[in-house]
Amino acid sequence: MAKGPRDAQIDLNKATAEELEAIEGIDGERARLIMEHRSERGTFRSWEDVLSVPGIDGVLLGKLQRGSSLGAAAGSSAEGAGAAATEGAKTAAGAARTPSAAGEGDIGDMAALEQIVGLILLDMAAAEAYRVAIGACKTPEIRRQLETFRGDHERHARDLSDALGASLPEQRDERGQCIQRYTELSAREDRTALVAMRGNEELTNDAYASALASDLPDDVRRMVEANWQDERRHIRWINEEIRTRGWELPEVPSTLAEAA
Repeated sequence: MAKGPRDAQIDLNKATAEELEAIEGIDGERARLIMEHRSERGTFRSWEDVLSVPGIDGVLLGKLQRGSSLGAAAGSSAEGAGAAATEGAKTAAGAARTPSAAGEGDIGDMAALEQIVGLILLDMAAAEAYRVAIGACKTPEIRRQLETFRGDHERHARDLSDALGASLPEQRDERGQCIQRYTELSAREDRTALVAMRGNEELTNDAYASALASDLPDDVRRMVEANWQDERRHIRWINEEIRTRGWELPEVPSTLAEAA
């Protein structure tokens, strides 16, 4: 089925199978599982609830958050998270439009500004996810490498905040909370920790690539490009480590998956 344009108004709690399949990353099988979960367990009240659907990982969760909503069932907690994110963007906007002494560029485009604020929140979430993954790992060399990657994400968040002339947000947004929860549920030892972090890095890499398509000042663009190179290095190392250690699980034939 051809995918239509992403529509942020698609409500996961009310969408038909056809509407669900219009969301990036959702095929017929995942649409069926979402509807089945809805029927058996009721409406999704938070994005963390969505993670309990089989086949929904951190990467796909990010796509769902961009292409859909939870509607009225999300409740006050989701509304509060959205309001906090919006307020954070507005605060950052005011700071970004005031050139600093260092001469950073003026991010006057709200869409571009929201992209940068989103990167800051995502890097903060990634750093926290790495903390969880490091705690699950037993192999010293893997732990050391993940510590380095965690430091990169913390630096990215600080540098981007400095470029906006704003302070780091005090709390993670709802997506960050979901990323942390996903890592806590997935990372049990070295292999599962790396697989979880690969999913998180795919999400971060996609976000940086998307930000580079925005209208950014030259100095901010250079920073985003440099950060993206770090993200690409992270995911290359994780993929290679999973491959060389033989931790890549074979795909289950569809007939066996259905039987299970």
